[in-house]
Amino acid sequence: MAGRARSAHDLVTQGIGQSIMQGRFPIGSTLPGDAELMEHFGVSRTALREALKTLAAKGLIESKTKVGTKVLDRQNWNMFDADILGWHLELGVDPQFLGWLFEIRQTLEPLACATAALRWTPEQLESMNRALQAMYQCEKNRQGFTKADLAFHQAILEASGNPFLQSIGSVIGAALATSFTISSPVSSDAQFKRVMRQHQDVFEAIKARNPQAASDAMSTLIIQAAERVQIKRAESAIADIQVHAFSKA
Repeated sequence: MAGRARSAHDLVTQGIGQSIMQGRFPIGSTLPGDAELMEHFGVSRTALREALKTLAAKGLIESKTKVGTKVLDRQNWNMFDADILGWHLELGVDPQFLGWLFEIRQTLEPLACATAALRWTPEQLESMNRALQAMYQCEKNRQGFTKADLAFHQAILEASGNPFLQSIGSVIGAALATSFTISSPVSSDAQFKRVMRQHQDVFEAIKARNPQAASDAMSTLIIQAAERVQIKRAESAIADIQVHAFSKA
């Protein structure tokens, strides 16, 4: 019974959250009443109430007595929340959103590398190395590479010893997933070697306890990942235009 209740709660949370992002429940609007939402999702009042509390905690909605439940402006949304990022990805990511992901990575990850270089423990360094070696083993495995890459970045965040930096793991995960959807590092031998060299540079600088080199290496890695994605997006856009023009001819 508890499993079913939790599942119903997740279903409603995701359904309303994605509807807000798709504009079906526009910013500033009031959500339908409880009875209508319960009927739409086929859930109990308890499950609905739990879902609304979860969405309120994420900054998506606000409930007021005698007013109803209002959809809040995007500036109130917790963009570090894994669910919000995941819903964005499921609905498709526009260039602006992707740009925001790379900007926050460029702001915080070089700092995480610098602090990790100063604070790592042998166990944390070994976690980074294991993830790095797993990446080397996934030259032709896109999904495996993504998982290992995320583990590498999360190990760095953990080694930073800063709880605020550690909390950005969901942002990095979303950025990596989106980037790989558009431009996979394992799509060619040359690209794979280049990406692995960049990650190796990050690891070696952290291992050497060189904060500046670690920061610079991560900054280079992120910039080149962003450039790779932009190039692939541009190529895709050109291809779409060409296909459209051909179909008109």
